[in-house]
Amino acid sequence: MKQPIGVKKTAFIISLFLFSSFVIAQDISDKQILKHIKGKEIEWITDENNLAKVKMKSTKKWGVYNIDAYYDLDEAIIDFDEVVAPKFDSIGWFKNMEPFTIVKIKKKYGILLNPYEIHDAAERANCIYDAIKMKEVDGRYYALVKQNEKWGLVDWFEDIVLVDPTFDNPEDVPLVWIEGWAKDMFVTSKKKLKADILIFDESNGDGVFKARNKATKKWGMYQSLGENDLTTLIPAKYDSIRFFGYNSKYTAVYNKGKVGMHLSYWSYNENTKLSVPCIYEEYKNFDADGVLKLAVKKDGKWGWVNWLTGKEQSEFKYETLDDLPYPYYKQDIWIED
Repeated sequence: MKQPIGVKKTAFIISLFLFSSFVIAQDISDKQILKHIKGKEIEWITDENNLAKVKMKSTKKWGVYNIDAYYDLDEAIIDFDEVVAPKFDSIGWFKNMEPFTIVKIKKKYGILLNPYEIHDAAERANCIYDAIKMKEVDGRYYALVKQNEKWGLVDWFEDIVLVDPTFDNPEDVPLVWIEGWAKDMFVTSKKKLKADILIFDESNGDGVFKARNKATKKWGMYQSLGENDLTTLIPAKYDSIRFFGYNSKYTAVYNKGKVGMHLSYWSYNENTKLSVPCIYEEYKNFDADGVLKLAVKKDGKWGWVNWLTGKEQSEFKYETLDDLPYPYYKQDIWIED
């Protein structure tokens, strides 16, 4: 039985519509895009709409492009914008809110900042490192760098060397963090002190930092409230130093695995000194009826020591801190003139 003319016409229109939809919906091929952009290879960036890394045919270098490719009826439309100039032998990309990624030129690596936030990000990428590792701790990102077989740390935004490459393993590098306001002071102080590491006291925020002398590997403590203002709180004579607690009269310093106490500059000014020599194995502070007193361990036994004078105030015969007798001795606070 013949179908009515109207039915045939409707079927033809539906078929034409379906065919047209197929043509419009089909994707532009990577081959077509590469031909248009004069590229050799293309890698689409995961979870980033229209962003791709492209290796250019003429230079063999990689860049990043925002590519909009589609069909307008049967005509292929390909528009693209350069996001990162094609100048790298390899290039990473940003994920999980990372503030930088790693790029490579001639077997050397550099740091690429987010080009959507930093307009000259590609120009600022300084490929001078043998390797770079990104580390994230407590929401902060760190850039560990390798030079001459040693690891150090740089500020990923300013490319300032925070820790000189002197460590055999990246895990051993201290994760130094400095706020933007302190960077000029940091650079000036590091140079003036001939230090390879500076670590700021983040709990105080008053310009106090520890610095390690590059030649002697000894630590000192300093305060700087400006580029030309530098006060020595503890001279660079120690293997390690603890920062002062809030309003503390002294802090612990270490040499050859033994601990001593150094008085606070803010409390004693020119009289500040190593008051308890570095001859003890451990220490513990106690509040004795509102007076700070110091227990120390020597030859495996505990006793009391006067933290202002260094004078031992008891025998050292107590196995544990609980065995210590109550410290009835007078603990002076101020140095007598």
